[in-house]
Amino acid sequence: MRRLCKRFGAGLLLCILLLTGACGAADQTQPRASTARDDMRAVWVSTVYNLDYPNQPTSDAQALQSQADTILQNCKDMGMNAVILQVRPCSDAFYPSDLFPWSSYLTGGRDTAPSGGFDPLEYWVEKAHALGLELHAWINPFRVTRDGQQEYDRLSASSPAKEHPEWVVEDGGNYYLDPGLPQVRELVIQGAEEIVRNYDVDGIHLDDYFYPSTTFDDGDTFAQYGGDFSDIGDWRRDNVNQLIQQMDTRLHALDTSISFGVSPAGVWANKSSLAEGSDTRGNETYFSHYADTRKWVKEQWLDYICPQIYWYIGHPAADYETLVNWWADVVQGTGVRLYIGMADYQAGNEDPSSPWYGTAAIEQQLALNRSTPEVAGEMHFRYRFLAENQALADLYRQQYGQNGGAETPETPEQPETPEQPETPSEEPEDPTVEPQLNREEHLAYIEGDGLYFRPGDPLTRAEAVAMLARLSVDSQGNDLFQSGQDYACTFADVDPDKWYAPYVGFAQQYNIVGGYEDGTFRPEQGVTRAELVRILANYCDISGGSLQFPDVPEGYWAAEAIAYAADQGWIGGYEDGTFRPAQAVTRAEAVRILNGALGRQPDEEAIDQVASVSPFADVSLGHWAYYEILEASQSHDFIQEGQGERWTL
Repeated sequence: MRRLCKRFGAGLLLCILLLTGACGAADQTQPRASTARDDMRAVWVSTVYNLDYPNQPTSDAQALQSQADTILQNCKDMGMNAVILQVRPCSDAFYPSDLFPWSSYLTGGRDTAPSGGFDPLEYWVEKAHALGLELHAWINPFRVTRDGQQEYDRLSASSPAKEHPEWVVEDGGNYYLDPGLPQVRELVIQGAEEIVRNYDVDGIHLDDYFYPSTTFDDGDTFAQYGGDFSDIGDWRRDNVNQLIQQMDTRLHALDTSISFGVSPAGVWANKSSLAEGSDTRGNETYFSHYADTRKWVKEQWLDYICPQIYWYIGHPAADYETLVNWWADVVQGTGVRLYIGMADYQAGNEDPSSPWYGTAAIEQQLALNRSTPEVAGEMHFRYRFLAENQALADLYRQQYGQNGGAETPETPEQPETPEQPETPSEEPEDPTVEPQLNREEHLAYIEGDGLYFRPGDPLTRAEAVAMLARLSVDSQGNDLFQSGQDYACTFADVDPDKWYAPYVGFAQQYNIVGGYEDGTFRPEQGVTRAELVRILANYCDISGGSLQFPDVPEGYWAAEAIAYAADQGWIGGYEDGTFRPAQAVTRAEAVRILNGALGRQPDEEAIDQVASVSPFADVSLGHWAYYEILEASQSHDFIQEGQGERWTL
């Protein structure tokens, strides 16, 4: 039910706000009196893209209740004692809010409420408590969109991003509220306060979405609010520090029993970058997201920290055991509880040679957690992966004990969405890794030039390596290229200030492409059709294929790759039957070839619904590569259907 909270006088509230800045200077000799429990067994329930709840957008209150009942009962039967429900995925709400519109992930409409005045969060809280479960409200603090411009255009007029467009920054094709603006941080905190005032939630939970990248376009904000900071990175970290510190103070001023915590990515910093860092080679949240998570623990601004340690024990670059021990050392003596974010989505790999085959890796991790005194529990990512993996569900019933004899929980009907985590782990840079093409996610891998795509222009070598860098993953499917990271480049003609310099350095480091004998890379030189096919073939184990083109003789240097690509359906010839291997490949031809190599077949019907107007002035609906270009330039989720695919809207 709605919470009846204590009302604070204006004078007391003012004192709280004035004292906020002094909290970090409190006596740190005494450990924090944390409100977080010592035996956390929690499940994340994702609502973005309807990954866990609801299985499809609906305003039907009965359907929403029924799905909530099933999820909560299954969590209880698996021995869990808490559920982390995503209630604000994209500056929207799964509850009636005065600050945020109703989420389209809930009902499918813009600011559309469920029928009959149904309040999902109120129902989840009451039902969870009736089952003896805690219910924590999970917030994404700054994210506005996951699907770029088209999603932004569809936002409700009541969205803070539409009411205050000056607060919004586009980054990587998506939109975010600017953390450097005091009014934005205040909105995020007030949103959390609104939940605590109105609902009997047990906790407020933030995930790892702070600054989305190192290229975030906040120069004007820095000029206005940077003050004495000479380094924009230090200023960004201070902005996030202020959010965490003030959130902690103000939530506990409203409710002294509330539990406040954050689940960052698993690596704070590598010790090669900062002396206090872990002995790893992973993506560093201190630099990539400006999240100084170690400081938050040391300053005791949290009740708990839950690093997402999504690697197996023995991982060569980000070993689970190394990270658990590092975090255990960080929390020691602070009173801040340590929970471990578990990669349940990895379990059940069908390849016997995979470290994630079956449930053995998870069992080993649970055993390590139990033997580490500072580990106070786990959070599992995410519900659907537990519900659909019977062996995993059985493991938790056995390990968590309280329901060892319970009946097998009913597996709810789920949408056929790709089984990818909402926040996949970041694989560290490792030159010994052999890159693979990302065929599991349909991310945009090529960009336009403002309003123009330039489909008939030759694809340059720089553009080619940029595409391949964006698509390169390791054997676990983790991105290899890290935006904003420096990659050493030794080619004499690659200016380090050019946009393509990090991509060329990445490609050189991972031996994706080479240079010329004179030490140059020739980034502006066009790529031939044969060259592109040969580069793509390097990602594959070439086998089979018969030559089909009269202008590709058997002894031609790329003959085997071209034959294989033709056999796989990546490429076709011209009307006269030729392939024209030495001809420069155009940007339009390049995406057609690369989509074929990736197995990405454009869903024309869905694209017509989503992209009623072409995003590029020079690519009209009648262009031969219209759908191929949108497939390559617009990130989207998809559903596998037989031999084809369709976009999810």
